[in-house]
Amino acid sequence: MSWAIEEWKDGLPAKALQKIQEIEGQLDKLKKERQQKRFQLDSLEATLQKQRQKVSYLFFFFFLMLLHNFKAPIKLLISNLTR
Repeated sequence: MSWAIEEWKDGLPAKALQKIQEIEGQLDKLKKERQQKRFQLDSLEATLQKQRQKVSYLFFFFFLMLLHNFKAPIKLLISNLTR
């Protein structure tokens, strides 16, 4: 099947074939870069989701403190923020 895909190149001048090969190489490189960027984006989105969960937890924690008029030590709050 790949021969059919390459068949359109038959009879082209050597210079054109070389340019096509260069462009195909650039395309492969760009595809790999896009795949790496997608992986990085997915990782960053997962990290963002974890941070949002932490913030939600802390808001809930503070809300409960207010409801119960509970005063937690600053040290405890800071340790929760840095986890």
